[in-house]
Amino acid sequence: MAHGMLRRIPALRAVAPLVCLTGLAWATGGAAQEVRDRPLATVRGTVVDAVTGEPLAGVVVVVARADVRLESDDSGRFTITRIPVGAYQLELTHPGYRTFVDDFTVLGSGEFATGMEPIEYLQDGLMTGITGVVRDAVDGRAVAGATVWTAAAPQATQTDGRGRFTFTRLYPGRHLVEFSHLGYATRADSIDVEYGRMSNIRVSFSADPVRLDPIEVSVERRDIVLEQAGFYEREAMGFGKFLDRDDIEKRPPGKMSDLFSGLAGVTLVAGPTGQRNVILNAGRYRHPPCFPRVVLDDMIVGGGSGLPAELDVLLMRSALAGVEVYTRTAAIPMKYGGTGSSCGVIVIWTRR
Repeated sequence: MAHGMLRRIPALRAVAPLVCLTGLAWATGGAAQEVRDRPLATVRGTVVDAVTGEPLAGVVVVVARADVRLESDDSGRFTITRIPVGAYQLELTHPGYRTFVDDFTVLGSGEFATGMEPIEYLQDGLMTGITGVVRDAVDGRAVAGATVWTAAAPQATQTDGRGRFTFTRLYPGRHLVEFSHLGYATRADSIDVEYGRMSNIRVSFSADPVRLDPIEVSVERRDIVLEQAGFYEREAMGFGKFLDRDDIEKRPPGKMSDLFSGLAGVTLVAGPTGQRNVILNAGRYRHPPCFPRVVLDDMIVGGGSGLPAELDVLLMRSALAGVEVYTRTAAIPMKYGGTGSSCGVIVIWTRR
């Protein structure tokens, strides 16, 4: 029985003495022979939604120290056979549900039921999924056209010319991701996904099924608005300065102009009415200095000349999803270049 979860299920049963308790010890070292000599048991379990009581199919069931890994069937049931009596750790994972980990003791053959808590979703505009890059393990070059598949996505995807791929709107939980490409050995790994976070992974491909370095995983918070606007692609190119939600929230509270304080290539100057205006390197060394063009959600709202776009009046910082700053004209993306961009460009994205 799963400690702390069974109370939420109205019809739980234990046919034989199978008990889950925290704080149990596991035999180690010289007790290996003792483990082999223990009686064997068969344990049948059922996993359901802790709120609705509906059975959960496809729950990954892992019993640590017992080399058990299986999935629940369409009725939420699974069977562990020939497991020695003793203390173990049970882990249950399923997309859209909180990972469940608890200690339990097998005293004999029997049945138990437990519930998994669904994750509540908030409409905060943040992405949940997996993004990454696939490279050749020998020379490090990007592998384009590799097929990336996970059962949680509606269809497989392929890496682009830079070896990158993205799965968005995945349920939180553990996902098995498979990578394949003609001429390379197929590899697969389990990737944990958190709500409101993107798991950023680096994958090495080899022509032979040799032991490869583990897949590197880092976690970042991505905004749907910024993803759709190409913000992260431009950030990866490294030509401008980028502030996403995390960066904005980490900075001290203040006015919109305070965001630019301390950024290289940015100068804040006092305006005639007491507000502070931004001048970038591209406009600082002109005579007279000029103010950057400001683009708000792909619409030009001012600047690009001797007249500033008054950022402190334009919008509140709490409305921001991200900011791009191009202090040099050579770094400005083509879509934001042209007439009026010679003083630099600030691109602002608001939350939806």
